[in-house]
Amino acid sequence: MLTKARLRGIELGQGVAEYVASRFETNIRELEGAITQLQVFASMERAEITLDLARKVFGEEAPKASKKQPSVDEIIQLVCGFYDVKRIDLLGKRRHQSISLPRQVCMHLVRQHTRLSLEEIGAQFGGRDHSTVIHAVRSVDTKQKQDPSFAETLSALEADLIKSTATN
Repeated sequence: MLTKARLRGIELGQGVAEYVASRFETNIRELEGAITQLQVFASMERAEITLDLARKVFGEEAPKASKKQPSVDEIIQLVCGFYDVKRIDLLGKRRHQSISLPRQVCMHLVRQHTRLSLEEIGAQFGGRDHSTVIHAVRSVDTKQKQDPSFAETLSALEADLIKSTATN
């Protein structure tokens, strides 16, 4: 978990890694989602990631796994609205940058916030291959590391997704 956090440029405070790992034991994608959730919350609160913050985000009662996961449709709807693209274009074959970036962001969010496999994600996006999904996820990760403005945009989208999922 510490390695995943460091790859994202996140320093976890004393005991945070152990606390989060104890709450999300089932799989690595849940841990990655927890790291993302902590990062987004800390960014919104302009706070350091500490054990108290982790407890505030995840609570003491139930782990994140009991919360509702966003659906692929909810993620697609959010991204289409944000980038002002049509769903049919996002799921279609067009490769123009005005469509491909939102599609890659969408695949990245689906990968981070659902339990779907690479093949299942590809199928949701016009029958694309799992390697296309891997490329999309890596491209978004790279762009996020290189472009602070894009990183903020992605964090805002994830915060909106988390908020909309919590209210539904």
